[in-house]
Amino acid sequence: RHNEVAPGQFEIAPMFERANIAADHQQLLMTTFKTIAKKHGMECLFHEKPFAGVNGSGKHVNFSLGNAQFGSLLVPGDTPHENAQFLVFCAAVIRAVHKFSGLLRVSVASATNDHRLGANEAPPAIISIFLGDQLADVFEQIAKGAATSSKGKGSMIIGVDTLPVLPTDPGDRNRTSPFAFTGNRFEFRAPGSGQTINVPMIILNTIMADSLDYMATVLEGAVGAGEDFDMAVQTLLTEIITEHGSVVFNGDGYSENWQIEAAERGLPNLKTTLDAIPELVKPEAIEVFEKYGVFNARELE
Repeated sequence: RHNEVAPGQFEIAPMFERANIAADHQQLLMTTFKTIAKKHGMECLFHEKPFAGVNGSGKHVNFSLGNAQFGSLLVPGDTPHENAQFLVFCAAVIRAVHKFSGLLRVSVASATNDHRLGANEAPPAIISIFLGDQLADVFEQIAKGAATSSKGKGSMIIGVDTLPVLPTDPGDRNRTSPFAFTGNRFEFRAPGSGQTINVPMIILNTIMADSLDYMATVLEGAVGAGEDFDMAVQTLLTEIITEHGSVVFNGDGYSENWQIEAAERGLPNLKTTLDAIPELVKPEAIEVFEKYGVFNARELE
């Protein structure tokens, strides 16, 4: 726990754990804070923007994937295979966030959070990804068909001949981004302080399942047709970043120029809850939720 910017505002940073357990624990924490505050004649405010002109409150959902065999899949590793694997999973995140940015926005939609987004250290309502200069540079080169170098200190070797070494320490951070890579995970910074993380996690896990399903199908098909696996990875990464790279933005998310540029990139700017809610019943949303047995059309409506 440490002091934050607003008067009487504090941050709590729990240890990471499985998503469903973390969701339960944050509910217990919120209930406990409310109860203890009242015992001492105080009030614990989870309102995202209780006072105009003063920093609001939010939650950061730290998202990573891993298992007992491979550990974290969003960390550059010590072998060429592990680093190619890292880029594939990063690309899956890029595809998921770009393809379903509207669903991520609706997952954090509320009247109170609408007042917070886009001001005073809160990310904007436009969903974009911050990768940092080094990793973004690698993907920009991949989009051109052959990445041969990388910026920054420290490096790791990639398993695909035309991919560069990867930086071990990205180092930079952009607090104006709603979805940022921070070295070994992605931080979704748009959720409001008063909401449960269940809905953002449901949507994030579902759209990631869709991306990983797609990428596994492409790679399995390419190898089955006799293509070299490393070249199949290179081709897939080039395709993903070419089609979905417009969601990557390392600049100032607060600037008016970004709103203009985001529109030119085709990124939605759903400023209010009323703007965002229709995203739940778009055909592509219903399709992905039904495909993975999460929600049916009736439930979404």
